[in-house]
Amino acid sequence: MPEIAADPPSPSCSHLFPGPGIELSQTLAPDLFSPSRDARGRFARGTSGNPRGRPPGIPNPRRRVSGLVARPLSPKALSDLLDRKPHLLRPFVAQLLPPPLAAIDPAEHLGIDLSSARTAEDCRQVLGTALAAIGRGELAPADAARIARRVRARLRAYRASQNDR
Repeated sequence: MPEIAADPPSPSCSHLFPGPGIELSQTLAPDLFSPSRDARGRFARGTSGNPRGRPPGIPNPRRRVSGLVARPLSPKALSDLLDRKPHLLRPFVAQLLPPPLAAIDPAEHLGIDLSSARTAEDCRQVLGTALAAIGRGELAPADAARIARRVRARLRAYRASQNDR
């Protein structure tokens, strides 16, 4: 028994394919009527495909640092990249080195409690301890200067509070 198959649809029934052949629906050439494109299809000088620009908060892709963990680079490739873009050196080093340690308070390092320094005699004692630590090499002169500034500020605040009474 022969198989019964449906008749092929009539071309007049189908609106999608009204006739045989390929229809030309869109040209691939640049739109010459658009003022933002040149003859080669590129954006013309002074116009952009993104007239409002990059949104705020989105970093410049040329300055974006790729993660060395996510995409490791060979030493040669990394060297070439840093030769081309030296501004990326600091972010790359920040990825490689551990985070910096918290700064240690020099007064705390010497065991000095600055909150107890209220009189001129207390301040002399604190400054004498700092000078002795400099002499022993336990404290840098810059750290001693920081302690002296803090002592001076505390002494001024204490004297101002005494004058207000």
